[in-house]
Amino acid sequence: MNLLIDIGNSFTHFAVFNGIKIIKQKHCPTGSLKELLTTLKYYSNDVKISGIGISSVVPKVEKTLSKTIRNIFKINPLTVNYKSKLPIKLKVKYPFTVGADRICNAVFGYLSQNKKTNVLVIDLGTANTYDLILKNGDFIGGIIAPGIMTSSKALKVQTAALPFIGYNKLKPNTPLIGKFTEEAIRSGLINYMKFATEGIVNAVRKQYSGKLTVILTGGSSFLLKNNVNFKYIYRENTVLEGLNFILNYQKNNSFY
Repeated sequence: MNLLIDIGNSFTHFAVFNGIKIIKQKHCPTGSLKELLTTLKYYSNDVKISGIGISSVVPKVEKTLSKTIRNIFKINPLTVNYKSKLPIKLKVKYPFTVGADRICNAVFGYLSQNKKTNVLVIDLGTANTYDLILKNGDFIGGIIAPGIMTSSKALKVQTAALPFIGYNKLKPNTPLIGKFTEEAIRSGLINYMKFATEGIVNAVRKQYSGKLTVILTGGSSFLLKNNVNFKYIYRENTVLEGLNFILNYQKNNSFY
């Protein structure tokens, strides 16, 4: 069994895979080192774990967890980066700048569709990423934009009077025209992301010929589910699933 760890800017997700199936899962704030280490120790009781993989966009936290893993599991974890042995090709100008989360998403998109279609993986989180993988396995790049909470925080910080709007105040199908300031901000946050995402999908379809599969994931994706004008596949754990594919590929040249 594999233990996979996705260290994101806001949250860190842990999952144990038996083959390609998640059998245990936890998450905690990336900023809480105590919770992260407690979760690691919880998984250390599982003697069946034979491999550990890490996808991280927070180098300081990744360094601490890697050291702890070597101490308590006696396993050298795989930390995904552009140098990793991958089932896809990073056909971008500066591959060393591509985040591990985007690499894992690209691997998941490519393999989950059996290499039959171009795939656009849309991950809506602290940053919104739109990554395109061609059916021949070429990851040719993508789009990175501020996530919905990043935008909300920026409005609060960069203006004198506008309030911060948290997740708890956001709902799908928000009216387009807000009738008061807070409602107008909610519309801006949600509908701006909705129309931008629809526009990006349409533009990708026009620019790249062939069938396109769209995969939607990320913490903010619930705000767009069932509320966009394109067909998509929703998956909750694309980074973890892609990381699991990569770890298995490293171990024995198979994905399962």
